[in-house]
Amino acid sequence: MRTTKLPTIELSLVTLRSIQKKDFKDFFEFGKDKETTEFLTWGPFKTLKDAKTMLKYIYFKRQQRNEPIGYAIVSKETSKMIGTIEYHTFNHKGNSCEIGYVLHKDYWKKGIMTEALQKVTQIGFEVLDLDKLVIKHLRENIGSKKVILKNGYKLVAIYEKQHFHTKTGQYHDVFVYEHWKK
Repeated sequence: MRTTKLPTIELSLVTLRSIQKKDFKDFFEFGKDKETTEFLTWGPFKTLKDAKTMLKYIYFKRQQRNEPIGYAIVSKETSKMIGTIEYHTFNHKGNSCEIGYVLHKDYWKKGIMTEALQKVTQIGFEVLDLDKLVIKHLRENIGSKKVILKNGYKLVAIYEKQHFHTKTGQYHDVFVYEHWKK
């Protein structure tokens, strides 16, 4: 990986820019919503402090490991952060990582995440010089599945009953996709 500095990207409805500490209020706003965070391993947030703590100990800790913090998805209309998309769980020997994302439910079905994932995939290969990107989702998360497939990721595994989701109290199937540098 050559750099951890992410370029700012202008998309049709949003801007992708590095997450900043001041984003904690916006992060809380969408992170407190039960439906928005339904399939995530975190949330919903109960307090502003929850959002601040997650930014500090999850996103900004990545700098210590020489990894990019992640992108804030910022609405051009409101200038608020309405989601995140980030690189995580780096495998430095395999020159790969996972991509994770969340978008406030008020912005679903507008093509925002499909366009954001397209750019983040491109940046992962061209700027971060990674060889492989991985995305996972729970079987029930059909919206995420559609975004992943539209961006050319290939299903490589289905792990049945692999993830215990504390929100549902049940085990869920995990779908794993990969995209390789051309």
